[in-house]
Amino acid sequence: MATFDKKAPGVYVEEISKLPPSVASVATAIPGFVGYTERGTKNTAIRVESLIDFEEKFGYACKIAIPDEENKINGLEYKGLEYKLHESMRLFYANGGGICYVVSVGNYTDAISNTALETGISMLEPIDEVTMIVVPDAVSLEIEDLASVQNAALAQCLELKDRVAILDVKDTGNCNTDATKFRNSIGTKGASYGAAYYPYIKSVYDREINVYDIYKGLGLSGNELEDAQKYAVLSEPTEESTLFAKQLMSKPEYAKLVAKIQEQANLLPPSGAIAGIYCANDNQRGVWHAPANMSVSGISDINVRISDKQQGELNENTSGKCINAIRAFQGKGILVWGARTLDGLSSEWKYISVRRFFNYVEESIQESTAWAVFQPNDANTWVKVRCQIENFLSNLWRDGALAGSTPQEAFYVRVGINQTMTAQDILNGYMIVEIGMAAVRPAEFIVLQFSHKLQES
Repeated sequence: MATFDKKAPGVYVEEISKLPPSVASVATAIPGFVGYTERGTKNTAIRVESLIDFEEKFGYACKIAIPDEENKINGLEYKGLEYKLHESMRLFYANGGGICYVVSVGNYTDAISNTALETGISMLEPIDEVTMIVVPDAVSLEIEDLASVQNAALAQCLELKDRVAILDVKDTGNCNTDATKFRNSIGTKGASYGAAYYPYIKSVYDREINVYDIYKGLGLSGNELEDAQKYAVLSEPTEESTLFAKQLMSKPEYAKLVAKIQEQANLLPPSGAIAGIYCANDNQRGVWHAPANMSVSGISDINVRISDKQQGELNENTSGKCINAIRAFQGKGILVWGARTLDGLSSEWKYISVRRFFNYVEESIQESTAWAVFQPNDANTWVKVRCQIENFLSNLWRDGALAGSTPQEAFYVRVGINQTMTAQDILNGYMIVEIGMAAVRPAEFIVLQFSHKLQES
């Protein structure tokens, strides 16, 4: 019998909830970046909301310098090119990026180390909000150390099952060789949680160059060298320093050297831009859409022009380690032209959109059904949980995330004794819910079949 805490005579209204709890969607596109910065707290995951916010907390790109040895000038061996995180963040926001986490593992006086980067990756583990791991500085390592960092990222993704790793293929300009070295070095553990991209991209954002080093390298001296030294240490440009820079560019030898340096400095691994494209894809179309056939912003070109034949070899391989191409097309610009995971031999996890969609659904349902823990393990609770999940999946089906003409064709949710549980399971405290989903898959190959039709009149 119900009891009411009422003392005064009258009519009272009580609202009784009969609907099941709803499933709250989790974020799908929040990357965790790991790398070297100008400043900032070391080995701590810090939330960043914009490029300005990043620069306030971590500083700017490393200023490019030239070693003192004269023979290094024409050989284009510069200091500072190995630190790529800041410029990757710039491309991340240019391509639609938003909230992210950044782990600084050192500053520009530190040599890039796979051990330091792997420690930084581990700092992302407790951040439940992170759904992607991006480590652009890793490409400055030798191939074995690069693989060690990438395997560490994949291992974390496999363990947590709520994130993916966006990997860069080290680009030396030779497509076949670069792909082979990558496949031979990367492991298979957690392959379905990783997606690799090739080649490098050429940013339109020029890096700052230490004019003193360049002037010294050109063999100049006297007042000009003193001025160059004075203006090189300025953090903000002045009218005087701007005029001096214009005078520098009027010197052919200087302008030629700067152009060569910028060409090298603007060459970046694609992972930062790809992370931004993932964000734009999820916000505009949904996580179940493949983040492909989308243009790359903030770049002027790609380092290697890939043919159809070359992409076929990147896309299909006996190792199953697929590499997604970034290609230039006449009249369409530069597009991401691949949507596969590293698990290319799997029929279930071949596509990165399917992997990320399952991550999204699994985490959303996991977090939203926590209320049922320690509830009575009986039919009343089972019905509430089943209805909660069914309502969530029905909405996804209406949005086009699940294939099928009806919800029954698109998914199923089963829970109950003699269905998903035995009496012993219930005695042991288990409530087992079985969920099946017909996730949509991208149309990777469009086949147009033409034939002659005989004239009928």
